[in-house]
Amino acid sequence: MSHRTIKKFDVIILGAGISGLTLGYYLNNRDKDFLVFESSKYVGGNISTKNKKGFICENGPNTILINNESLRDLISDLKIKNDVIYPNNNNNKRFLIKKGKLIKIPQSFGQFIKSNLLSLSAKIRIFFEIFIKKSKSNLSVYDFFKRRFGKEFHDILIEPFLTGIYAGNTRKMSIKHVLKKIWKVEQNYGSVILGFIKKKSKNRTPKSFNFKNGLSDLTNTIHLKIKDKIRFESKITSISKIGNLYEITVNNDIRYRCNKLISTIPAYALSEVIFDEKLSQALKKIFYCPIYVLHLGLEKQKIKKDISGFGVLTKPSDNKNFLGIIFNSRIFPHVAPVDKDLMTVMVGGTRQEQLLKTDKGLLFDEIIKDIRKLISYNGSIIMKHDFLWSKGIPQYGIDHDYIINEIKNFENKNKNFHIIGNYFNGISVSDCIEKASRLSKIL
Repeated sequence: MSHRTIKKFDVIILGAGISGLTLGYYLNNRDKDFLVFESSKYVGGNISTKNKKGFICENGPNTILINNESLRDLISDLKIKNDVIYPNNNNNKRFLIKKGKLIKIPQSFGQFIKSNLLSLSAKIRIFFEIFIKKSKSNLSVYDFFKRRFGKEFHDILIEPFLTGIYAGNTRKMSIKHVLKKIWKVEQNYGSVILGFIKKKSKNRTPKSFNFKNGLSDLTNTIHLKIKDKIRFESKITSISKIGNLYEITVNNDIRYRCNKLISTIPAYALSEVIFDEKLSQALKKIFYCPIYVLHLGLEKQKIKKDISGFGVLTKPSDNKNFLGIIFNSRIFPHVAPVDKDLMTVMVGGTRQEQLLKTDKGLLFDEIIKDIRKLISYNGSIIMKHDFLWSKGIPQYGIDHDYIINEIKNFENKNKNFHIIGNYFNGISVSDCIEKASRLSKIL
């Protein structure tokens, strides 16, 4: 260990993803004494945009939902409102696969009843939901929907939908934490259907958006505002408590002390360095799904099927070599050259972990074969870009209450040590911004 002088700051933030950046931005506005440590060479964390041959590829999230004031305030504060790009009208159209063909998901209850997406018995089963008593305790997403709406409803609609967000196993996901609104409606009204009918007037679908040069516009803009406060290639190797202060060691060498310590790093990273064994064990229980992201540039004119929509999600029974495809340029035309199409293919998750162990070349060939058939494409692959998240999406499992309680207990015992991130209390970019913005006000 080095014997250099220990440097002291009021606030230290671990991680320069969207949570750490948002926090740093607001502290900087108030002239707070702080420092941000980032283990990689870049800001952004899961937000990672790559521009290749005129295609704007998102390795992480593809859009951000405007579902809270904190996000609106941040964009307004950063003066990047004019760079925000909203999707065109294709945004609401989504596809599933039936008998190997793309089928549009109905956009209204009337369309849904007329469609052949579900069998007649499955449609009738839905109406019995209003007679089923509310759940007495937290259930898996699978058990919740099977109980309330039937197995077919879960298998054909819910499982593909959640595959697109979490890439996980619905039999292991907590309904209370994964679909918080639906859980609350059922608990408050005793029925999901009756609850949504009563709440209908208040419910609005939140808008999503992107930026001119991709989502990294947001993280890069914040970076420019606080670049003097960020230390890159700084891996936290230990955290300890010295009286009322916190001490961190960076790269097994330099030590820093602070009054307030905020962790925004992933659960698995914090679990390795935290001084509290109980919290460490709880964090280790959070599983991160691996995700392989493949971006493809195609010749627009040679796609023979109608793919005007957000994308397609698959069910296990579809037997495809991917979880889903986002038709990026059909919703955000600016992400591809005029006569080209950009698609993002997602592979892996809990369902396809084995696929990620196969040879990349062979996997690519199989995926292309699937896609050519699905969209009737006989053109060439103009651009290919891929990225593997070996620990991609954190899962909100059945034991999620226990994990949240352990985090709360730790924070109660260790004043001025705060933990935020996407692995609890909301997984989306906008959730992370809201949590960081709220926390910044009390530091």
